[in-house]
Amino acid sequence: MLVGGAAAAILIMADVPATASPVGGHNTGSISSILRTGDVVTGVRRTTNGNVVLTGSAATGSGTQAAPFLYRGHLTSAAAGAAVSVLTPSLPGVTSATFYGPDTHSFNPTTIPRGEVRAVGSYQSSSAPAGVLNQGMIYLGPTSGSGGSWTSIDVPADGAHTVGHVRACRKVQVNCFVMDTIAHSTMGDLVVGNYDLNPSVPGGVASGNAFIYNMARHRWTLLDLGGSLSSKTTLYGIWQDGGDTSPRYTLAGGSSARGTQRAFLMNYNERTGTFGRPKYYSYGNHPALFTHFDGITAVPGGFNLVAISSAQAASLAFIPVNARNRSFGTARWYPINVATSPLCSGNCIIVTGNTVFRNRVMGLYIPANSIVLNTYLATVSRR
Repeated sequence: MLVGGAAAAILIMADVPATASPVGGHNTGSISSILRTGDVVTGVRRTTNGNVVLTGSAATGSGTQAAPFLYRGHLTSAAAGAAVSVLTPSLPGVTSATFYGPDTHSFNPTTIPRGEVRAVGSYQSSSAPAGVLNQGMIYLGPTSGSGGSWTSIDVPADGAHTVGHVRACRKVQVNCFVMDTIAHSTMGDLVVGNYDLNPSVPGGVASGNAFIYNMARHRWTLLDLGGSLSSKTTLYGIWQDGGDTSPRYTLAGGSSARGTQRAFLMNYNERTGTFGRPKYYSYGNHPALFTHFDGITAVPGGFNLVAISSAQAASLAFIPVNARNRSFGTARWYPINVATSPLCSGNCIIVTGNTVFRNRVMGLYIPANSIVLNTYLATVSRR
């Protein structure tokens, strides 16, 4: 379900004890299972009448393949067992696919027609060039999938259509190509995600490199943190600050540009192409082997973010924002204790934090002695 720099860390987080205390003292409220067994929520956006749109992946066939789904409805425990709309991408040779993040007419009425959804993700295809595993995709249409449009996107290796003609593959890297393009989130004109290079290229293993794709200009920006395109930097979340026509965005993800993988927030101006200084975070505001932001939502006074960490499998972080200069403050952390909830009676082998809506966090969990993926919904007490 998770691809890029964050994926490897998730695989070793299952039984890692917490080593840092969160700053926030509030306990998680209700924790319940939603949707059906095998449906994993990866993204959420508000829509009309108190509803939300969820994106994710539904298991198909042998269980090794997946299909993208959309769900529109209220986000409560009543969603337990609710059916989702499983879509079939209209792209050549698709064998497996998933959605990661949605956007709705409520936020971007200029480019998303009323009643429709834009969703981004990735797919695998029997028609892909040799060695290419995942390609990015964009869907625009109704939640049912009927009559919607599908677009394939792939990070260019040779600097074509990139800002500054930055090359993902350097000229000296013979046989280098982009192996994965994973679109994680979208808002406004932008899509953010990650790409990986062919690992057989000497010195060219570049796992978890981040991109921004401008859908209006058909231009790519390859993120360079710490003076390298190979700093294991990921972009998982994006928020458009100031409404539909605003060029200002907040980007969220993780980076090893300064050593250990830390979560970060960063301002970005679409019109000028300028980035603010990244602000780095570790769970509990103490050193941790790994911390990563997976989702972002604006709330009064700042942002709520869902995080995964070596110190806490899933947590919510509230980060205040200075309205005058858009600077990010000190995080307050709230652990999501799924592993000690009735959902994980007898322990869980994996728990993640995937996305957040207001004060509600969603992620996947796999109970002990099981291989079946499920989605939980956790409510964090008001700050």
